[in-house]
Amino acid sequence: MSSNAYDFSQYHAALAKDWWQDDPLLERWLAGPAVSDHAREWLARLGERAATRWRIRADCVEQRENLPRIAASSPYNQPCEEIWLPAETRESLAEIHGSGLWKAALEERARYAAIYLANQNGEAGVTCSLACTDGMARLLRRFSDDERSREVIDLLEVATPDRWIHGAQFVTEIQGGSDAATNEVLATPSEGSAKDRLPSYRLSGQKWFCSNLTADYWLVTARLPDGPRDHRGVGLFCVPRLREDRPNGYRIVRLKDKLGTRALPTAELELCDAYGWAVGPLDAGLRNMVAVVLTTSRVHNVVAAAAFVRAAHRHAHAYAHFRHAFGKSLAEHPLVAHSLERLSLRADRAAAGAFACVDSWTWALAHPEDLEANEWARVLVSLAKAVGTRQAPQDVYQAMMILGGNGIEERFSPIPRLWRDAAILETWEGPYTLLLMNALRDLVRLGVKGREARFLELGLGDSAGRDLIDPLSQILNDPESTGNIEAWGELAPRIYERFEAVSLERVDLESVHRGRATPEPAS
Repeated sequence: MSSNAYDFSQYHAALAKDWWQDDPLLERWLAGPAVSDHAREWLARLGERAATRWRIRADCVEQRENLPRIAASSPYNQPCEEIWLPAETRESLAEIHGSGLWKAALEERARYAAIYLANQNGEAGVTCSLACTDGMARLLRRFSDDERSREVIDLLEVATPDRWIHGAQFVTEIQGGSDAATNEVLATPSEGSAKDRLPSYRLSGQKWFCSNLTADYWLVTARLPDGPRDHRGVGLFCVPRLREDRPNGYRIVRLKDKLGTRALPTAELELCDAYGWAVGPLDAGLRNMVAVVLTTSRVHNVVAAAAFVRAAHRHAHAYAHFRHAFGKSLAEHPLVAHSLERLSLRADRAAAGAFACVDSWTWALAHPEDLEANEWARVLVSLAKAVGTRQAPQDVYQAMMILGGNGIEERFSPIPRLWRDAAILETWEGPYTLLLMNALRDLVRLGVKGREARFLELGLGDSAGRDLIDPLSQILNDPESTGNIEAWGELAPRIYERFEAVSLERVDLESVHRGRATPEPAS
């Protein structure tokens, strides 16, 4: 037995046991009439659970022996198209989805505060499900003319930990990637049986990236047999995973072996006459998938990026005040102290930007008549997702290095998992360059040229964006030129970084930092 009595209990004791109370910036965002006392009490419970049992489960499911896998086939020569998930993932999914998260009456700030808390564990097997279910709920509520869609919404409204459902979205195909207008999965109208009195379709073909495969309902893009060969020929369909308790016309080809989000099963899927029904107009399926479902997921990515940085800073801060080297704590060494200070500011800015992005986006959804707010929110979500998710891996990496060799040990802290998952965030729902170009095209399409000052004022205030007006105007004078596209690549992150800074300034920082004290090591 080793005689070295060194242990890390003081480090563990310095970590927060309640991520609601540990985050004054989050509390400040939720202060006031925008969130009810009932919702704050609900969030307080989730803050404690996120820091304790959700965290423990997330650490457990990342162990290699617990990662998702395709279930064994039947001994009677019957294929088994099911995914094995560890009990810990299923328990967290049930607890979060069954908590009332998808009730229409829940305040939007409370909903995304809960998502922010859940993401601090980096457990993509749970948080991807939250993002997909959110998008599904928003889409089906918008296009609720079909009684089957209304039944799904009703199930979300009454969900409990014992009876809950969740969603997924399958868009990408092997030949197109982000260019979903090239989708080839085919949706053929089905006459059905006598009991299928509602119009239905049979979907066939291969989807290339199918995350959260265990979801109860899948939103799937598919091409119509006689439709145009562009985006107008791609419809959107809701496909139940099971029908009459049997797999609904699909075959799992394989699970992806990804860099990150290992606890999240992502598959290549073959659809074989899978039953489904159309959601929304058939000629606007792809447009609605992007505008509602993928945009919702992009907002989740922004919130997740901020949550990763907050969690990484928490661990780095606790470790640097616990660990001693060369006669003093790591936090007392000037360069480490500087790194911690920078990381703390990055965590605050990322969170403030994410919270303000949620506010802008949800306000625009609730007020379609406010055209300027909707224009700003449309461009903002693209910038926030692109810039926020690209910055997060750098911030998490800095936290990892503060822990030195312990920082790269998979079981010592969640930081390696956060770093891997942060690297994956940029790939979900459109990579960096695609989203920057989407934002530029929106600026042109919305006619921002000539009113650049007013547009920037919407998000940055009266003076914070003055030095950005002329560069934006020059770009919009000729947005197709290579030089101006490259200039946009430089300007876009500056706009979002300014937005983060302004969003943080709009919070009462004195009260925030007064509530954040350096944790003392346990005696």
